[in-house]
Amino acid sequence: MTRNEARTIMMQILYELDASGALTGEDPAGTARRLAGEKLVGNHGERGADLLGNIVENLQKIDDIINSCSSRWKTGRMPKVDLAIMRLATGEMLFSEDIPEAVSVNEAINLAKKFSTENSARFVHGVLGSVTAGLKKDEE
Repeated sequence: MTRNEARTIMMQILYELDASGALTGEDPAGTARRLAGEKLVGNHGERGADLLGNIVENLQKIDDIINSCSSRWKTGRMPKVDLAIMRLATGEMLFSEDIPEAVSVNEAINLAKKFSTENSARFVHGVLGSVTAGLKKDEE
């Protein structure tokens, strides 16, 4: 399994949790970790489970970052696929020090092209570009 395939599965898990309402249910981080462990193979299982758990545990922080970087759409109105993609990329930027931010953004754009609407890649790129700039500013 490649990292790209693992990202696709993690994005689908985040989408599934959001669409089913499990993100607001009992132990959403545990559910995310369990699903990742079931669906990801090899070393991607543990890494993916840790990343998804961190994303779900810090979902409000991640959504606040995305909301602050999106001028017109807030997370409550965003298409769930786009939101899952941006949550994953933002989570990678926050919690995966071994993945360059540019890689997270590029992979998110590719996921948007593959799984979402014609305009989604541009939207995801714009929001995540602002997320990257904001995180770099916070590091200074």
